Amino acid sequence: MIVTTSYEPTAELAREAREAAAALGAAYAPRGRSSLSQLLAKHGESELLLVAKGGLQLIRGGEPPLFFHPSMAMIRLKRLQRGESDPLLAASRLAPGDTVLDCTAGLAADAIVFAYGAGESGSVTALESEPVIALLVASGLASYELGDADLTAALRRVRVLRTDHLAYLREQPARSVDVVYFDPMFRRPIEASASLSPLRELANASPLAAEAIAEARRVARKTIVLKEQKDSAEFARLGFVKVIPTARKLAYGVIEL
Repeated sequence: MIVTTSYEPTAELAREAREAAAALGAAYAPRGRSSLSQLLAKHGESELLLVAKGGLQLIRGGEPPLFFHPSMAMIRLKRLQRGESDPLLAASRLAPGDTVLDCTAGLAADAIVFAYGAGESGSVTALESEPVIALLVASGLASYELGDADLTAALRRVRVLRTDHLAYLREQPARSVDVVYFDPMFRRPIEASASLSPLRELANASPLAAEAIAEARRVARKTIVLKEQKDSAEFARLGFVKVIPTARKLAYGVIEL
């Protein structure tokens, strides 16, 4: 992988690109007048992280660029603003002031919704094991503007940590968070979710370990929530007896403590 900037970068953008390269253990490639394809060919690489004024983008071969966007989270936040309920917040029994540990952040859509629901007195820590995804999401959460102060504040309240969730859970004190949440890559992908295709290629595809649920039982005070497809065998395998279907093809498994 190489890291570069847009054409004629500011000193700040060039500094950010160098820092991103260092964080990823990648080479920083000054842009000059080269196109992205020319830079990739020159360095013999197939992946490139572009640092531009509008944010970070991961360019990978023929795949669509991967970048941070609140996506469905923005729609869900606006519904919450109107006083409507959110299935995830209802399933987790989230209340203002709660602490949430999102063990599988991905692009952080659910973490953002948790942050809005928990409010200024709550906290959301989102774990992501894959370095590029963690960097894209942390940068996006820190800079993306939603055009509404309250909604943008929810983005800023999400803390992203680049780490393996099981290792992190093992280190946490008992009963130290209210909600522990898992949204691993589905065992059977929903093919209609084309927007997740670039993420699926990068994300950790390992199945959720039973030990992670055992550790979550130790760490959580209120609920443990697992998102999967409605007919997934993962609920039974991991001990989720209560399964709440949503209007889509999804369901939330809930362990209440």
